[in-house]
Amino acid sequence: MLCKWIAVGALAAVAVCGISPAHADNIRPRAVPTSHVRVQSDQISWDSPIDPESDRRMEREMATASRTNADVSAVVRIAAAAEPLPRPQGQVVRVRTAEQLKQAIEAGPDGVTILVADGVYRLDGVLLKNRNRITIRSESGNREKVVLDGEGLGQPDARHICIAVHGCRAFTLADLTIRNYQYGVYIYGDGDVRRPVLRNLVLHNIWVRGVKGTHAQRVWDMWAKEHLLTPEEAEKVRPRDGRIEHCLFHNDRPKSDTNDGFNGDYVSGIDMMWLKGWTIADNVFVNIRGRNGVGRGAIFVWVRSEDVVAERNVIVNCDRGIAFGNPSGDYPHMTRGIARNNFITAGASQAIEFHQTQDSIACNNTIYGRNPEYRRTVEFQTGNRNARFCNNLVHGSMYIQKDGVKLQENIVGDLSGWFVDPAIGDLHLTGKAAPQHGLPLAEAQEDFDRQVRGHLPCIGADEMAAEARK
Repeated sequence: MLCKWIAVGALAAVAVCGISPAHADNIRPRAVPTSHVRVQSDQISWDSPIDPESDRRMEREMATASRTNADVSAVVRIAAAAEPLPRPQGQVVRVRTAEQLKQAIEAGPDGVTILVADGVYRLDGVLLKNRNRITIRSESGNREKVVLDGEGLGQPDARHICIAVHGCRAFTLADLTIRNYQYGVYIYGDGDVRRPVLRNLVLHNIWVRGVKGTHAQRVWDMWAKEHLLTPEEAEKVRPRDGRIEHCLFHNDRPKSDTNDGFNGDYVSGIDMMWLKGWTIADNVFVNIRGRNGVGRGAIFVWVRSEDVVAERNVIVNCDRGIAFGNPSGDYPHMTRGIARNNFITAGASQAIEFHQTQDSIACNNTIYGRNPEYRRTVEFQTGNRNARFCNNLVHGSMYIQKDGVKLQENIVGDLSGWFVDPAIGDLHLTGKAAPQHGLPLAEAQEDFDRQVRGHLPCIGADEMAAEARK
């Protein structure tokens, strides 16, 4: 049933839309031309069970459709480019071979900047341990011209990691490419890693995790009980105040290796636990897909993480988009998390999902689902507490468990024609869109392009000029 907001009282609008009056506080009618606002009441499923066979059928169809690669170079142009880093200060070490690079990383003094000459470096994993203020970057500043390549390296039955980090503060890795590893950057959650910056990297054909952050209670990521920290001990050493910015995560094909314990679906862009005060911003994720279309989130943050912001990211043709939390476990996976101003063109399943979050919000995102009838393009379920979904544009449908979740000022339904080019993640609004005023939010003072929002902000990630809304 096509539903149109009209300038009437909240309960009347509820009746027009066929939504339970219990949810009337989620609706604020606006005086706009009714032909311009298309919201379908049956696009939001409140607690109602989803037909599992229909769900699986649509996911299989979407996984098949997502086998075709999105154009990476076109998607990259949508996101903001990184500004050049300033000239290095203090001691500088220049390297031209893989051996020189490995030695500089493992034995360089605190405060050193390692400048890497253009070239391909066959690097079989290095550990940066117990060091401070270390910077590793390409000398040219061109991230395409310095390549750390793990093709054909690594050992059977062992994690194939490019760079691992433990016990380091103010570590920066920038302006280079990491390709053909299981793990790109591996941050040990028990290592008291603080203020790391991953900036302007390309993580290409990384087949398990582009960036992995391990469980803070597991010492050196070992599972034996004698190696477990208490929660109080883990709190002191958890990864804090990191940034992942202006990076490109992309794969050339869906994962084919079935020996990962998940039949080829154990793949993700970022998967991190126990984070505190991190920002994941201005990154691009393209074609991150599992063998069966059930890969993990392009951005997947969980297990007691707090105060994490994911903003201005472009996610295209990945099995999942942004995942805060996981259905497993019995503690808050994310507290005070913010997902805002992201452009997400969905792949095989969810664009945004929240599980077991507390005091967290997804606001001013623009989401383009592959199939508008798929009920889980946005999904909030499994133990959320005081979660909010506000000011979002969703071309698609949503599944919401209403307990612990508040919806405000979202447009959900068939938004065909509203966006410039969804296939490459360009979800800026077109002249056919009917943007409306949303709620002014302290969490969303700017839009995707860092344009300042006014006191009557647009719904979605793109703040259309006021004159265009008239």
